[in-house]
Amino acid sequence: MARRVSIHAAAAFALALGLCLLLVSVLVSNRVQIERLTMERLISEKSARINAEMARLLFGAHTLSSYIVYNDGEVGDFARVASTIIDDPSILNMLVAPGGVVSDIYPMEGNEAVLGLDFFADGAGNREAVMARETGRLVLGGPFEGVQGGQILVGRLPVFLAGDDGGKSFWGIASVTLKHPDALRGAGLAETGFDYEIWRRNPDDGGMQFILGSDHRHRRYVETPVSILGASWYFRILPVRAWHEFPETWVSVFVGIIVSFMAAAVVQRNRDLKRLRDKLAVLSNTDALTGINNRRFFMETVPSQMDRVARQNSESFVILMDLDNFKCINDRHGHLSGDMVLKEVAARVTSTLRPYDLFARYGGEEFILFVTDMDKASAIRLAERIRAAIAETPIPIVGTSAAVTASLGVAPATPANRPEDAIACADKALYMAKDAGRNAVMYYDKEGEK
Repeated sequence: MARRVSIHAAAAFALALGLCLLLVSVLVSNRVQIERLTMERLISEKSARINAEMARLLFGAHTLSSYIVYNDGEVGDFARVASTIIDDPSILNMLVAPGGVVSDIYPMEGNEAVLGLDFFADGAGNREAVMARETGRLVLGGPFEGVQGGQILVGRLPVFLAGDDGGKSFWGIASVTLKHPDALRGAGLAETGFDYEIWRRNPDDGGMQFILGSDHRHRRYVETPVSILGASWYFRILPVRAWHEFPETWVSVFVGIIVSFMAAAVVQRNRDLKRLRDKLAVLSNTDALTGINNRRFFMETVPSQMDRVARQNSESFVILMDLDNFKCINDRHGHLSGDMVLKEVAARVTSTLRPYDLFARYGGEEFILFVTDMDKASAIRLAERIRAAIAETPIPIVGTSAAVTASLGVAPATPANRPEDAIACADKALYMAKDAGRNAVMYYDKEGEK
């Protein structure tokens, strides 16, 4: 007579099997979440590397612009200047286009078809030239098929000359042409350990244009829009393998019956996940070089602080600071010295502030502060102390030291929840300090009070 399985045995089996499946499902879910966080971090890191690589390769456009401005719009010695700038095999050519029409190109051989090209007529890559003229900034265009053949990326930089009336007039375009995809290889995209692809909306037809990527098989991905020198790209990262293709998933099914082991593994993975989230939260709010708050944190925090100050009927101020002639330090002593200066300036400013003053790196060599519970005179005195703390002692850099000064603009932080208005006034004051000879503090508000 067959022996019947007891209800308790069946219940124990079902409970063990259910616990095993539950623990495995949690394990897989945690792996997917960690993988997603890792992919988000990779997108952030690789986007930054692409920006840095493009800025490095397209820096020659700024050099050309400076050359044109220095020579009042004349480009007679263009070929000699361009030949000294091209220092990377990814750079296909450099050109200038007075009024938007290409007049000179280096090297000429193989690029003759580009002469006479009108950047403001209909054609691939010309929308970026229009955008550059309208925004006054370098804009990355492409990839698209160049008139000389092959896929290219371009950096369009508008050039403006000073007029007799003190204003600026549009002179034309300085441009650097890069070979695609060679120009993107320096960003190390193949080193992610994941499949990836980069695409954009083609400005000419609005369609999805593939830029670069690796082969992939899965639809589960993380995608983020990124801005690359004024161009809107989309960065997508995909796992190389699906969750069920990892051997450890099936190993976990068999060993997961041991409840204590599986519980400990889940707890450890949850702790790792929390630690990773906390780390990413800190990284997203902190400037990696100086260790102070970054611009994103500042802009997200200030509105609520302004609202609190307004409710208390107190005063608050925005102080915008820019290091004078910082580019000269990078050019003469190298970017490592420039980084040392930025870190030391951040440390000196921090030492002059109260614990609750909000201090952040605004971008490049610009820093920004939000201070409360003080009047106009106190805010100006604080700015003067910051200026003196920076200027009074040279900053040690690689092999020597550098005298560094800063210009500061002070503005009232009103009305509540409108930091952009306060920053605009502080920026106006900063330009007044620059015009006054630098190493100065100026005050300005929307009523025109100085």
